[in-house]
Amino acid sequence: MNNASILVSRLESLGLNVLSASLESYLSDPARRDETLLESISSFIDIEYCIRKERSAKTRIKVSGMPGVKRLEDYDISWLKGGLTTAKFKELSMLTFIERKENVMLLGPSGLGKTHLMLALGHHACMNGYTAYYMSCRDAVDALRKADDLGRLKRKVKWMTKPHVLLLDEVGYEPLQPEQSHMLFQLINARYENGSIIMTSNKPFTKWAELMSDEAVATAILDRLLHHSHVLSLKGNSYRMKDRLKAGVVSFD
Repeated sequence: MNNASILVSRLESLGLNVLSASLESYLSDPARRDETLLESISSFIDIEYCIRKERSAKTRIKVSGMPGVKRLEDYDISWLKGGLTTAKFKELSMLTFIERKENVMLLGPSGLGKTHLMLALGHHACMNGYTAYYMSCRDAVDALRKADDLGRLKRKVKWMTKPHVLLLDEVGYEPLQPEQSHMLFQLINARYENGSIIMTSNKPFTKWAELMSDEAVATAILDRLLHHSHVLSLKGNSYRMKDRLKAGVVSFD
């Protein structure tokens, strides 16, 4: 058995299967002949590192519950007529709001791409080492209610505070009963200054007291959400219809 075969065997025994599979092509690459020992080791280890990093990102995306893959590079900010500047878009893409445990509030009528942007930020976060979890507001309060019925509310709330960023979609599409509003408050309160929330809503904050069926709870929720937050009130035509509108298939005239 030659030295290369021995090295392959040892790499496999260490669980470094990507390196073992790449060794032969790596050693036969003419571009590697002039590398120093340190450069060779660094380049070789980078192969395993990049593959493992990609696998970890895919796992984070898979367990995030996000309904489909959306990417920031596919989000057409030029279609909007207000509410999100290029500078703010670039700032959000840097994900510093997650490090600072700040929230992102995406407001506006249905069809403006709020969920698209939220999912794109969630995907981008997962690709950069952060954990994310997606739930609609309705699913979140239902999950909390069921946990409460089983005497496991605190455990469920704790579990929902673990991801670096919680993606909470469609707040306001259905009014909440007082009990549901209290459940939502417990979640928001638990994540306050402990983790970021990206939230979409079709209701302005002035309507939240009516939405929550309890003015005091609505005030308490907004107090925690807005203390450290980026509020984006999106304006424009339907994002879902943009391709057909650009093609002249439909018109809002």
